[in-house]
Formats: sequence, structure tokens, C-alpha cells
Amino acid sequence: MADFYPQSSNSSISGDSTIGEGASTGFARRRTTHRQHLDRIQKDCASGKPTCHRVYDPLSRDLDEITKSSNHGAPEAWFDKHKENITKSLKNRSCQDWTETLVPMFSWLKVYDWKSNILTDIIAGITVGVMIIPQSMSYAKLAGLPVEYGLYSSLVPIYAYALFGSSRQLAVGPVALVSLLLNTGLTLVLENSGRTPENTANYDEIYATMAIQISFLVGVCYILMGVLKLGFVTIFLSHSVVSGFTSAAAIIIGLSQIKYVFGYDIPSDKSLHKMLINIFSNISEFNYKTFLLGTGCVTFLLCMKTIARRYPKHMWVRAAAPLVVTVVTIVLQATVDLESYGIPTVGKIPKGLPKFSGEQAVNIDDIGQLVVPVISIVIVGFMESIAIAKQLASKHNYEIDSSNELLGLGMANLMAGLFTGYPLTGSFSRSAVNNEAGAKSGISSIVTATLVGLVLLFMTPVFELLSLPTLAAIVISGVVSLVDSDEAIYLWKVHKFDFGVWMFAFLGTLFLGVELGLGIAVGLSLFLVIFESAYPHTAILGRLPGTTEYRNIKNYGQAERYDGIVVVRVDAPIYFANTQNFRDKVQKYVNKAKQSLEDRGSHTAVKFVIVELSAVAHVDTSALHSIQDMHKNYTNQKIQLCFTNPNVNVMARLVSSGIADEVGRDHIFVSTHDAVSYCLTAMDSVEISMHPSSKDLLITEKSPILLLTVSKDDVAMNRAGSDLSDNQDIEGGGYE
Repeated sequence: MADFYPQSSNSSISGDSTIGEGASTGFARRRTTHRQHLDRIQKDCASGKPTCHRVYDPLSRDLDEITKSSNHGAPEAWFDKHKENITKSLKNRSCQDWTETLVPMFSWLKVYDWKSNILTDIIAGITVGVMIIPQSMSYAKLAGLPVEYGLYSSLVPIYAYALFGSSRQLAVGPVALVSLLLNTGLTLVLENSGRTPENTANYDEIYATMAIQISFLVGVCYILMGVLKLGFVTIFLSHSVVSGFTSAAAIIIGLSQIKYVFGYDIPSDKSLHKMLINIFSNISEFNYKTFLLGTGCVTFLLCMKTIARRYPKHMWVRAAAPLVVTVVTIVLQATVDLESYGIPTVGKIPKGLPKFSGEQAVNIDDIGQLVVPVISIVIVGFMESIAIAKQLASKHNYEIDSSNELLGLGMANLMAGLFTGYPLTGSFSRSAVNNEAGAKSGISSIVTATLVGLVLLFMTPVFELLSLPTLAAIVISGVVSLVDSDEAIYLWKVHKFDFGVWMFAFLGTLFLGVELGLGIAVGLSLFLVIFESAYPHTAILGRLPGTTEYRNIKNYGQAERYDGIVVVRVDAPIYFANTQNFRDKVQKYVNKAKQSLEDRGSHTAVKFVIVELSAVAHVDTSALHSIQDMHKNYTNQKIQLCFTNPNVNVMARLVSSGIADEVGRDHIFVSTHDAVSYCLTAMDSVEISMHPSSKDLLITEKSPILLLTVSKDDVAMNRAGSDLSDNQDIEGGGYE
């Protein structure tokens, strides 16, 4: 870049090589490349001449070649991309690359700073271990399993995730939501097969075996999804839908633990109103002793959470709180014998490490009956895990690949199925504690699993003294934060429609049950995707005065439009789901334009429809047929269809289908301004030939461009919002 010479303080910059008034002082500056470009652009725009180039004709090259090289946005592009990536991976990766891909632990171990990070990782691992021991036992009870299954799920699976997981701070293990899904799902499966605890002697054994099988199948599903690079599937679940479902599920989880706090048996149910009926139908059996112990533990745990939230330096109290209530109640049982006062305890916990359960995991009698609980756990588990993993990765400046994370979760759940565990995923609360405690790598997870293993080997007799109200209190305090009332309030203030979606998912889950609620949440999310896809944003465009830019007239009231021309922009790919809406919208704009001309008594007819395709990444055959029909329809009405700025892929489709020739190659333009200039010039020529004495138009000899004076009425109509555009609802209007 050329340097600038000094210039006087009263100099002004212009397009000349000198500095205007300052030039008299003898100071000048060089014409840099940037100044030359700027001058050329200014002169080019000032000339008023349209550019003569057109969209590149793909027939001058091999059509298959150009389609292959520019297939952005097309559905087949996804398959081609992954096929190409897999081929490159197989050819170009070394043995070390493959090792680091399959076992991500090796990738961070080679750069791990042992001197600086090992101590903080050990402290974080112990902190999470102290937290997970009572929590895992509580969540196992919530899942309808013996408490040792929670400990088993916190041993080998956590080692597996430390090896294969891509997140360095994520703490995996049993969580409340997955435990509830397992409980409700398995209970429904067994009920449908006619097996209940009353008529089946080995009901608990069958239930536990099926839990192991579900964990194994969940692991297989995650691994397959990871291999096929399906980590993107969770983007189809909107945040409002997920928040509503999770909030309702948290309430159901909390109510399911009330029986341990109230001290009497309450039949379980999947809907709120039935659970409340069951709670109060036997209220006469209320046990105030369990109630005092349970509510006291809940109050203490919530207070510790509040302290940790308000005073981040004391985050450790949040992790220590579950252990504190556990130790206190164990001491009380050992000294006072709480069980003699009617307060139940955990009871017998088998001592030792989990046994290999591979034969049980793979020996599935009817895999079809497990499909619903497996799918629900896969969706919710991955959604919960990837959300916290990406958040933590962002804080520590590294990337999380969703597909690689699927492999890590898959291996963890696979190991749970092979070593007497049940499905697990990333925990929001334990991951937050792990991060705040200073975890830098998966070594913290290894320390956590080792601590759980020591408990299983040497301390199970101690945890047999733990009271059930204390376990219930740990679950209840853990799910309170899942009730996202703040999000509901935010949605009400910001976006009423999303609030309605939140309430729909929330009430559906609350009153119809978790399985139907999850189905509603997923169905609602897919409906929103289809709706947004079928009704893409469209806009009428006008020219901003003094520029060659064309923008949405709803956003720019001063934008100029010209009689006889309708300029439409489509802000989405055009394919089978939205072709009908696309045609209807363009036709509606044309009809509105005709009506507007008629109302104003104008003798001009609509002669051109310009469709701006810059935002259209892809067109399919349904769209091509629709465009052909539009062209025939407008030709019969003596209206010329024009296109501007299609990408190479769209242009290739227009050429190969013959539409480019039907519409005319000279009616496909690089820019909207070129198209409008062409249309105005064409209409001007017709007008001059028909009315040689017309005084409405001013034509200069220097430029072939029509200089059109826009009437004040037209500008006023533009500023009023214009009746030519009805983008208020489906189209939006929040875009340019």
C-alpha cells in the first residue's frame, strides 16, 4: 500500500490526485490502489450504465462437473460431503491420528500439563465423587432399581467416558430425567405385557435385566449415530420445547419422591392430577418423622445451593451438601436408630465391584418393545449432555464435535449395559461443580470413578444405614433447578408464540405423562421446522434512494418501486414443501400490484416480475415444475418473468431443466438493479413507440437509462407501509 504524503489541516479529500484546496500549499498525496478502486466504483455507479454480464452459463462447462462442485444446500450434498470426508480420512490419516480420533484421551494427554493441572483435577474428581455417591443411589431409586445400580453406573461407564469422551469437564453418570424416563418406560412395557409386581414373582429381576438391556441398546444407538455423523439431529428440538418438557418432567420427578418424605406408600402415576389424587387419598398415614427429616434435608440442600450461587467463591458447599446430609443421617441411624422410629433405610447393598452382565445385555427377547424407552432416552440424554458439554468447551476455548461426543456417550452406556448399570448421560449440576472445582481434563472423571470403586469395595455397610427420606431430598433438591420458570417469563416478554410452545410442551408433559410429553415435544419441534420451511420469508423489494441497493419495503419505507415491475425476494431454498406457497405469494404480490395501479387510475400494466434468488441455496424438481408453470401463466398474461443472482447450483438446474431457455437467457441477471434497469428501458421503448409525445418520461442523450421521477403520492404510500406487501405474519418483515 502506498504511503500518504503530509497534508494541510484544511485540505479535503476528493477523487482527484491532489487534495483540493490543500494542493496550493504544495502538499499532495499519492493515488493508492484503494483510492483508484474507490474512484472507479464512484464513476461506474454515476454513469448509470447497467453491467452487461450475465450469470455464468454452466453449459460452457460440463454440467455434471459444475453441479458436483457447487452443490451447496442440496440434500445430496450432505451425503457427498460425508462420503468425501470418510474417503479422505481412510487415505490420509496416520496410525496416531486414528488413535486420537477413536480414543480422544490421547489427544489431550500429549499436551497435558501435569505439573500445573494434576492437583486441580484430583481435587475436582474427589469433589464430584463426594457428590455422585449419594446422588447416584438416589437416582437409582428413582429409576426403580436397587441403589447399587446407581453406583455401578458411576464406575466403569465413567472410566469409559474419560477414555472416549471429547469433553474434558463433563461429568457423566445417572441423572434424574433419564432415570424417570427409564422408570416410566419400563413400567409401561411390563404393564403392556401383563406383568406387574403383584402377579410376577421375579418382577424386580426382569425389570433390572431390561434396564441393563436398554442401557446396552442406548450405547449402540449413540455409537451408530456417531459413526454416521448424526450429531446434528438435536437442532430440530427448539429451546422452548425442551425447556417446557424438562420443567414439567422435573415436577413429576419431585412428586414421585414425596412418598419417602410423607412416609407412606403412594401408587406411582405418570400424570400430575392422578399423582395428586394418590398423594391425598392416603394422607391419614402421614408420618411426621420422615417429613421433618426429608424437609430438613431439602431445606439445607437448597440453602447451600443458594449460597453457592450468590457467592461463587464458596461453590464447594454445593458439592459438599449432599455428602453432609448423608453423613449426618448415617450417624443418626448408627447412634439413635432412626429405623426404630419408622424412618426406613436403604438396606442391604452388595459389596464388591459390578459383575459382567454381557449375556443379559445381548439376550433380548423382544427388541421391539424397548424401542420407545430407548429412543426417548437417546434423545433426552444426548440433548442434555451436548448442551452442557458445548457450554463448558466454549469457556475453556476448545471445540466439541457432536458426533464424537456421541461416541463417548455410546461407549459409556455400552459399558453400563455390560457391567450391571443403567443408562447415563452428562449431569448439569455435577458438571458445573466439576468445572468450578478446576477440572482441566478427563483425569477428574477417573478420580471420581476410582472413589466410587473404593466405596463399593470397602464402604457399602456404611451406606446401608442411609435413610430413604435423605435420598428423596437429594433428588428433589436436584430437580428444583430444572423448573425453568425464568425462561417462561422471558418468552412471555420477548416472543408470545414461543411462550405458547413452551406451555404446550409443559402442560402436555404434566398431564399426559413423560412419554407422551416427550412425543409432543419432538412432534411440536418437527412441526415448527416444517411450518417454517413451508412458509419461508418473502419480501417486496424497492430501491433505496441514491443507491443501487434493493431492500424490503417494510423495513425501508422510503424505498422506491416502479409501476409495472414487481420485485420479490425469497429467503429460503425452494423445494417440494414450499413451492405452492412460493407461487401463491408471488401471484398475490402481482395481484396487489395490479389492484394498486387500478386504484390510482394508472394506465400502466404489470409487465415484469423479478424474482431475487440470492438467498435460494437449492431448488428441486418440484420447484422447477412450479417455475415452469409460473412462466407459462405469466406469459399468457403478457408478463415477463426474470431472475436475479442465482447461485451456480440453481443456475445449473435452471439450464438443465430448460427453464433458462424458456424464460430467456437475457432475463437472468447478476443483480436486481440490472434487472430493473432492463425492465424500465424495455417499458420506456414500448411507451415511446406507442406515445411519441409522452411527457411523463425524461430521456437523456448521454445515458440509455431511464430517469424516472417518483411521485410524492408513491413515496407517501411507501412510507405508509405499502399495500403491495403483506409480510406481516408468515413472511415476518424483520429481515432486509
